[in-house]
Amino acid sequence: MDYPTLLLQLENQLQSLHKKGFDYMNIEAMPKVELRRLLEGLGIIGSSHAELQNKVEKSSFSFSEQSQSAVETKEHNSHPSILPPSTGISDFQDKLSSAKQQTITEAFAQMATQKTQPKAAENLSELAQQNASCKRCNLAKTRTNLVFGSGLSSSPVLFIGEGPGADEDAQGEPFVGRAGRLLTKMINTIGIEREDVYISNIVKCRPPENRNPTPAEISCCLPIIRQQIEIINPKLIVTLGNVPTKTLIPELPGITKVRGRILQYANWTMLPTFHPSYLLRNRSAMPLAWEDFKKIPELAFIS
Repeated sequence: MDYPTLLLQLENQLQSLHKKGFDYMNIEAMPKVELRRLLEGLGIIGSSHAELQNKVEKSSFSFSEQSQSAVETKEHNSHPSILPPSTGISDFQDKLSSAKQQTITEAFAQMATQKTQPKAAENLSELAQQNASCKRCNLAKTRTNLVFGSGLSSSPVLFIGEGPGADEDAQGEPFVGRAGRLLTKMINTIGIEREDVYISNIVKCRPPENRNPTPAEISCCLPIIRQQIEIINPKLIVTLGNVPTKTLIPELPGITKVRGRILQYANWTMLPTFHPSYLLRNRSAMPLAWEDFKKIPELAFIS
């Protein structure tokens, strides 16, 4: 079983625990067990509050309002080094045992990232070349082109969508279909040229029938978008829709509740808004999206 799939299963188990009011599991307090028993046992553990008293701590995730219309969400900037196992499950158990006060989700996310992460690139062109023939997930089997991203590599604003559509898959460029034309118009309306921003997506290959990408597919592409963010180092990240917003900050509510708020993702300011394809289907949401876009020039281009 690959790491993205393991991560997805574990996330599902943790979501079940979360509904019961438990958000944090202390690995140090857990016994050494085989990975499969660990995954299966999480569901059983969640049924007994008494058994969890010494194993579960309340999550430290929290929101704090920066202002009446702002939310700041902090993310850990460093993680303990957890390397992919090289000699089987026993190596993995040793890594878990030494991870002090770290959630299981963080441990698997770090491991999945290191499993799929390409060598750190110094620029976007180098990163694109490293991933040109990416086959980390099944989307590679159905894509026409990998859609890496386009625009100004030193742009102060980075737009991140969900994934390529049919037009993007055919041309190898992000946001070139109907949704892309609307996005370009909205960017131009606030006095910015499309050539002066950078546009990318969370996943780089088109999901069949334009379905939402799965958590496993997202986890395979996550190292790429993170390197893109680091290389571009924008003043502002604009996330378009639920998928990119909750990929970067998973604990956020839905896009209708969080859109327009000024958030913090690691070292970068982040502004979530609606995806252009949603606006094409729901014209009544257009005024709200315009209000969000009006904030971009000041956040990204004015010191």
